[in-house]
Amino acid sequence: MPLLRLLIIYVVAVVIVASAAIWAIFKFDLLPFQKAASVETPQSAIRQITLKKQETAPRKAQAAAQRQAEGQVPQFSALPAHDITGRSFQISPLPLSLPLDCQPGIDCWVFNFVDADPGKGHADFACGRMSYDNHKGTDIAVSDTGRLFEMIPIRAAAAGTVLGVRDGMEDISIQRIGRAAVKGKECGNGVRIDHGGGWHTQYCHMKRGSVSVKSGDLVRSGDQIGAVGLSGFTEFPHVHMTVEKSGKVVDPFVGLSGGDKCEIGRAPLWRRDVLEKLRYLSAIPYHVGFADQLPKADEIRAGAFNANTLSATSASLVFWAEIAGLRPDDAISIRFFGPDGALLAKKEEKINKHRIRIWRAIGKKSKNGWAPGAYRGEVTILRQTPAGPREARRGARLDVF
Repeated sequence: MPLLRLLIIYVVAVVIVASAAIWAIFKFDLLPFQKAASVETPQSAIRQITLKKQETAPRKAQAAAQRQAEGQVPQFSALPAHDITGRSFQISPLPLSLPLDCQPGIDCWVFNFVDADPGKGHADFACGRMSYDNHKGTDIAVSDTGRLFEMIPIRAAAAGTVLGVRDGMEDISIQRIGRAAVKGKECGNGVRIDHGGGWHTQYCHMKRGSVSVKSGDLVRSGDQIGAVGLSGFTEFPHVHMTVEKSGKVVDPFVGLSGGDKCEIGRAPLWRRDVLEKLRYLSAIPYHVGFADQLPKADEIRAGAFNANTLSATSASLVFWAEIAGLRPDDAISIRFFGPDGALLAKKEEKINKHRIRIWRAIGKKSKNGWAPGAYRGEVTILRQTPAGPREARRGARLDVF
């Protein structure tokens, strides 16, 4: 009996200590704040593919960086970029973190900014045309719809309370289903957050089944609220984030205090570390690759031609490129080289109007096959600026066996 009593006392003591520890953890917020997943569960096969891609994506990025460092792939560059070195800004009334889990300028890019033109035209804060009429947010995009399987996290840009959510809309381009199919639901699957003081953010075009919060939930800056999708009024995978103050749209690159024309504002909303990464880039050769035939635009944007190896018996070798943020008089040069450095194909073009996004391709046919080795494609955009000529470029390597 004494032994039994000691055992009972021991168990009770353990339970009391454990309960106290759990109480302290939640009372003093010693664990990261997490939300329950959406009740809509993807099929197991899709979940396995997603998990695999999530595990391998960092390795692919590391390998690509290593190849670039070794000189195997021409360095990527875009133009121009606002240099904020040495600039001081007023304190942001709503410091915003990056709403997309990506590396700006490397695997994600801002394609559209808030429309700064009050009339029927469109303009961005930097006096470019990377926007469209009455566009109320910032679009941060990834390269192609093939990346939807990666479940790239969308995160709350600031702490607040979830006001409303929508989920269940299909991930499909507006070019296929038409505007009428999403009338009244242009945002697609999304989340709206109240940050207090009249500030709100809204996140649109999330992947179906990815919304991981519900109305009334408290979120912190950086908490995952969904994943990149293709729902609603969109034709490419991205997150659209709108910022409002008392019902009025605010450009996070400008803020409430305004600033000099064509420049970042005096009090931008983005945190400085985010602003240094999320620079205004134009032109952007953001997506390049190879194919064994002349591809179609929708095939490229679906990620169908992202392979970096092809057979020596292929009838054709084609190098393609997608470019965003072009301006009138930009000069494009696309070149394709053989393993011996010989120029196999070349295309040059001068742009005559603002273009948010285009794609181009060059290639060559062969009846006798191709010499094994490393082939190289390169796209270059030359722009004349008041500070002199500026150049953007991107290249890719193809191994032929």
